[in-house]
Amino acid sequence: MERAWRALRALFVVFHVVAVSVAAFPSVGNAGLNRDAWKQPTVQGEFRAWAGRLGALGVHLTPTELEDRLWTIATTTEGVRQDILTPFQPYYRYCGTWQSWKMFVAPHRYPSRLEILLDRGEGRFEPLYVADSSEYDWHATWFHHDRMRAAVFRYGWDHFRPWRKQFADWVARVAADEFPDARLVRVQFVHYRTPSPEEVLAGAPVEMGETMSQTRRLSDFRGAR
Repeated sequence: MERAWRALRALFVVFHVVAVSVAAFPSVGNAGLNRDAWKQPTVQGEFRAWAGRLGALGVHLTPTELEDRLWTIATTTEGVRQDILTPFQPYYRYCGTWQSWKMFVAPHRYPSRLEILLDRGEGRFEPLYVADSSEYDWHATWFHHDRMRAAVFRYGWDHFRPWRKQFADWVARVAADEFPDARLVRVQFVHYRTPSPEEVLAGAPVEMGETMSQTRRLSDFRGAR
């Protein structure tokens, strides 16, 4: 009997190692298989950079051609990966042994900055919260929390529009209760290009880009929390 238990334990250990190992196979994930996300400037910059590197090695592809080929490879390999993982899915659900984190593949050269602006009825917006600002720090403890920061990072990507809308609604409910005389709140994500070390040393201004903005009328949210 003892030998049988030892054999079963060994089989379980082998099964577990195989299960978590195949779950760790590289994956772009659902967000990575969103073609709209590939249009983001950071991603397009990577295509241009890698097209240049491949060209130096004698493989001549335009950034668009490289993107199309990588899309085919990504969708094919992701399908194969899902087929391999299918037999292990009940084990992952029961034991919670998901591999949810993805490796960071490149620096985010075009990040977004969260800004929350309030119109107190004077026809102009004033900042309530600006990311990383010591002056405009409305509910900064909320927005600086690790979980919230991870969510806010995603809201700055175009394909997270539905979640960005829900976030703006939530901000409006909070602001409506805390500022009973205010008219409007604006939640915006301002994209900018991270400067190079040389630009930082030279004191060059930050290059601003697209602003994703949603404005809410606070009278629609009062008493809704």
